[in-house]
Amino acid sequence: MASRVPLVAVVFAASYGVLLLGASAAASRQPAVYDVGGAMGWAVPPANSTDTLNRWAFRHRFHVGDVLDFKYSNNDSVLLVRPSDYDGCSAASPVSRLKGGGGAGCGGAKFRLGDPGIFFFISGVPARCEAGLRMVVLVADARGSFGGGAPTPAPAPTPGGMEDDEPSRAPSGDRPIPVAFKLFVAAGLGFVSGCFLAGLVLWLCVNCGR
Repeated sequence: MASRVPLVAVVFAASYGVLLLGASAAASRQPAVYDVGGAMGWAVPPANSTDTLNRWAFRHRFHVGDVLDFKYSNNDSVLLVRPSDYDGCSAASPVSRLKGGGGAGCGGAKFRLGDPGIFFFISGVPARCEAGLRMVVLVADARGSFGGGAPTPAPAPTPGGMEDDEPSRAPSGDRPIPVAFKLFVAAGLGFVSGCFLAGLVLWLCVNCGR
Protein backbone atom coordinates (compact mmCIF):
# COMPACT_ATOMS: atom_id res chain seq x y z
CA MET A 1 0.00 0.00 0.00
CA ALA A 2 2.84 2.34 0.89
CA SER A 3 4.44 1.86 -2.54
CA ARG A 4 1.33 3.34 -4.15
CA VAL A 5 1.64 6.68 -2.39
CA PRO A 6 4.41 8.10 -4.62
CA LEU A 7 2.40 7.14 -7.72
CA VAL A 8 -0.66 8.96 -6.37
CA ALA A 9 1.49 11.98 -5.64
CA VAL A 10 2.95 11.93 -9.14
CA VAL A 11 -0.51 11.69 -10.71
CA PHE A 12 -1.72 14.56 -8.53
CA ALA A 13 1.29 16.68 -9.45
CA ALA A 14 0.84 15.95 -13.14
CA SER A 15 -2.85 16.82 -13.02
CA TYR A 16 -2.13 20.04 -11.19
CA GLY A 17 0.56 20.86 -13.72
CA VAL A 18 -1.91 20.46 -16.56
CA LEU A 19 -4.30 22.83 -14.82
CA LEU A 20 -1.50 25.37 -14.34
CA LEU A 21 -0.56 25.06 -18.00
CA GLY A 22 -4.16 25.70 -19.05
CA ALA A 23 -4.43 28.71 -16.76
CA SER A 24 -1.14 30.08 -18.05
CA ALA A 25 -2.29 29.67 -21.65
CA ALA A 26 -5.51 31.54 -20.89
CA ALA A 27 -3.63 34.32 -19.12
CA SER A 28 -1.15 34.71 -21.97
CA ARG A 29 -3.79 34.89 -24.71
CA GLN A 30 -2.76 37.46 -27.28
CA PRO A 31 -5.31 40.11 -28.28
CA ALA A 32 -7.08 39.36 -31.54
CA VAL A 33 -8.00 41.76 -34.33
CA TYR A 34 -11.45 41.25 -35.86
CA ASP A 35 -12.57 42.63 -39.21
CA VAL A 36 -16.06 43.76 -38.31
CA GLY A 37 -18.71 42.15 -40.49
CA GLY A 38 -16.25 39.87 -42.23
CA ALA A 39 -16.19 40.31 -46.01
CA MET A 40 -19.17 42.68 -45.87
CA GLY A 41 -17.42 45.09 -43.54
CA TRP A 42 -19.22 47.92 -41.76
CA ALA A 43 -21.99 48.32 -44.34
CA VAL A 44 -25.78 48.26 -44.56
CA PRO A 45 -26.81 44.59 -44.74
CA PRO A 46 -29.35 43.22 -47.22
CA ALA A 47 -32.96 44.29 -46.60
CA ASN A 48 -34.01 40.81 -45.48
CA SER A 49 -31.01 40.38 -43.14
CA THR A 50 -30.91 43.48 -40.97
CA ASP A 51 -29.43 41.51 -38.07
CA THR A 52 -26.37 40.40 -40.07
CA LEU A 53 -23.84 42.38 -38.01
CA ASN A 54 -25.25 41.19 -34.70
CA ARG A 55 -25.19 37.60 -35.90
CA TRP A 56 -21.56 38.10 -36.89
CA ALA A 57 -20.76 39.52 -33.44
CA PHE A 58 -22.55 36.71 -31.59
CA ARG A 59 -20.48 34.12 -33.47
CA HIS A 60 -17.31 35.46 -31.86
CA ARG A 61 -16.10 35.54 -28.29
CA PHE A 62 -14.45 38.89 -27.64
CA HIS A 63 -12.02 39.48 -24.77
CA VAL A 64 -10.56 42.53 -23.12
CA GLY A 65 -7.71 43.81 -25.28
CA ASP A 66 -9.16 42.60 -28.59
CA VAL A 67 -9.43 45.10 -31.43
CA LEU A 68 -12.40 45.74 -33.73
CA ASP A 69 -11.34 46.86 -37.20
CA PHE A 70 -14.16 48.79 -38.90
CA LYS A 71 -13.82 49.15 -42.66
CA TYR A 72 -16.35 51.38 -44.37
CA SER A 73 -16.79 54.00 -47.07
CA ASN A 74 -15.75 57.62 -46.58
CA ASN A 75 -19.36 58.81 -46.36
CA ASP A 76 -20.12 56.71 -43.27
CA SER A 77 -18.96 56.55 -39.66
CA VAL A 78 -19.03 54.48 -36.48
CA LEU A 79 -20.40 55.71 -33.15
CA LEU A 80 -20.14 54.11 -29.73
CA VAL A 81 -23.43 54.91 -28.01
CA ARG A 82 -25.52 54.19 -24.95
CA PRO A 83 -28.22 51.48 -25.03
CA SER A 84 -31.08 53.97 -25.43
CA ASP A 85 -29.35 55.65 -28.37
CA TYR A 86 -28.70 52.26 -29.92
CA ASP A 87 -32.39 51.37 -29.75
CA GLY A 88 -33.45 54.72 -31.21
CA CYS A 89 -30.58 55.05 -33.71
CA SER A 90 -29.77 58.43 -32.21
CA ALA A 91 -26.44 59.96 -33.29
CA ALA A 92 -26.97 63.24 -31.42
CA SER A 93 -24.76 62.55 -28.38
CA PRO A 94 -22.51 59.52 -28.88
CA VAL A 95 -20.10 58.32 -26.23
CA SER A 96 -17.37 58.26 -28.86
CA ARG A 97 -17.04 58.82 -32.60
CA LEU A 98 -14.46 56.68 -34.38
CA LYS A 99 -12.41 58.43 -37.02
CA GLY A 100 -11.00 56.90 -40.19
CA GLY A 101 -12.77 54.71 -42.70
CA GLY A 102 -12.26 52.35 -45.58
CA GLY A 103 -11.47 54.78 -48.35
CA ALA A 104 -8.24 54.84 -50.30
CA GLY A 105 -5.33 55.15 -47.91
CA CYS A 106 -7.50 55.26 -44.78
CA GLY A 107 -7.30 51.60 -43.78
CA GLY A 108 -10.24 51.61 -41.38
CA ALA A 109 -11.02 52.70 -37.84
CA LYS A 110 -9.79 50.48 -35.02
CA PHE A 111 -11.36 50.22 -31.59
CA ARG A 112 -9.63 48.49 -28.68
CA LEU A 113 -11.94 46.81 -26.14
CA GLY A 114 -10.62 47.85 -22.74
CA ASP A 115 -13.24 46.54 -20.29
CA PRO A 116 -15.63 43.61 -20.00
CA GLY A 117 -19.22 44.54 -20.68
CA ILE A 118 -21.57 45.44 -23.52
CA PHE A 119 -20.57 47.82 -26.32
CA PHE A 120 -23.17 49.40 -28.63
CA PHE A 121 -22.13 50.62 -32.10
CA ILE A 122 -24.27 52.38 -34.72
CA SER A 123 -23.77 54.18 -37.99
CA GLY A 124 -23.50 57.95 -37.79
CA VAL A 125 -26.26 58.11 -40.42
CA PRO A 126 -29.58 57.34 -38.64
CA ALA A 127 -31.22 55.95 -41.78
CA ARG A 128 -28.43 53.42 -42.18
CA CYS A 129 -28.62 52.47 -38.53
CA GLU A 130 -32.34 51.82 -38.92
CA ALA A 131 -31.54 49.67 -41.97
CA GLY A 132 -29.34 47.40 -39.83
CA LEU A 133 -25.99 49.15 -39.62
CA ARG A 134 -25.58 48.68 -35.88
CA MET A 135 -24.05 46.05 -33.64
CA VAL A 136 -23.87 44.88 -30.02
CA VAL A 137 -20.59 43.39 -28.79
CA LEU A 138 -20.18 41.35 -25.58
CA VAL A 139 -16.68 41.50 -24.09
CA ALA A 140 -15.42 39.01 -21.50
CA ASP A 141 -12.49 39.32 -19.12
CA ALA A 142 -9.88 36.60 -18.49
CA ARG A 143 -12.30 34.74 -16.20
CA GLY A 144 -15.05 34.72 -18.82
CA SER A 145 -17.15 37.31 -16.99
CA PHE A 146 -18.96 39.94 -19.05
CA GLY A 147 -19.21 42.47 -16.25
CA GLY A 148 -22.10 44.83 -16.86
CA GLY A 149 -23.15 48.17 -18.24
CA ALA A 150 -22.16 50.13 -21.32
CA PRO A 151 -18.50 51.14 -21.09
CA THR A 152 -17.43 54.73 -21.60
CA PRO A 153 -14.19 54.90 -23.60
CA ALA A 154 -11.20 57.18 -23.76
CA PRO A 155 -11.09 59.98 -26.40
CA ALA A 156 -11.84 59.12 -30.02
CA PRO A 157 -8.97 57.76 -32.15
CA THR A 158 -7.03 59.71 -34.73
CA PRO A 159 -7.92 58.98 -38.38
CA GLY A 160 -6.93 55.48 -39.39
CA GLY A 161 -5.40 54.74 -36.00
CA MET A 162 -6.16 53.50 -32.55
CA GLU A 163 -7.26 55.53 -29.57
CA ASP A 164 -3.69 56.64 -28.81
CA ASP A 165 -3.02 52.96 -28.05
CA GLU A 166 -5.24 53.34 -24.97
CA PRO A 167 -8.09 50.84 -24.61
CA SER A 168 -11.66 52.02 -24.17
CA ARG A 169 -12.78 51.35 -20.62
CA ALA A 170 -15.59 51.92 -18.19
CA PRO A 171 -15.14 54.91 -15.87
CA SER A 172 -13.43 53.93 -12.66
CA GLY A 173 -11.35 55.51 -9.93
CA ASP A 174 -8.94 52.57 -9.90
CA ARG A 175 -5.84 52.36 -12.07
CA PRO A 176 -5.88 49.29 -14.35
CA ILE A 177 -3.26 46.62 -13.66
CA PRO A 178 -0.90 46.24 -16.65
CA VAL A 179 -1.24 42.95 -18.53
CA ALA A 180 2.53 42.38 -18.34
CA PHE A 181 2.38 42.56 -14.53
CA LYS A 182 -0.52 40.09 -14.43
CA LEU A 183 1.42 37.65 -16.62
CA PHE A 184 4.52 38.07 -14.43
CA VAL A 185 2.52 37.30 -11.28
CA ALA A 186 0.85 34.30 -12.94
CA ALA A 187 4.22 32.94 -14.08
CA GLY A 188 5.70 33.46 -10.60
CA LEU A 189 2.84 31.65 -8.91
CA GLY A 190 3.12 28.81 -11.38
CA PHE A 191 6.86 28.49 -10.76
CA VAL A 192 6.46 28.51 -6.97
CA SER A 193 3.62 25.97 -7.15
CA GLY A 194 5.69 23.72 -9.41
CA CYS A 195 8.68 23.82 -7.04
CA PHE A 196 6.44 23.04 -4.08
CA LEU A 197 4.85 20.06 -5.82
CA ALA A 198 8.22 18.76 -6.99
CA GLY A 199 9.50 18.98 -3.41
CA LEU A 200 6.40 17.23 -2.09
CA VAL A 201 6.76 14.38 -4.56
CA LEU A 202 10.46 13.99 -3.71
CA TRP A 203 9.69 13.97 0.02
CA LEU A 204 6.98 11.35 -0.42
CA CYS A 205 9.23 9.17 -2.55
CA VAL A 206 12.06 9.34 0.03
CA ASN A 207 9.91 8.78 3.12
CA CYS A 208 7.51 6.19 1.72
CA GLY A 209 10.36 4.08 0.42
CA ARG A 210 11.71 3.54 3.94
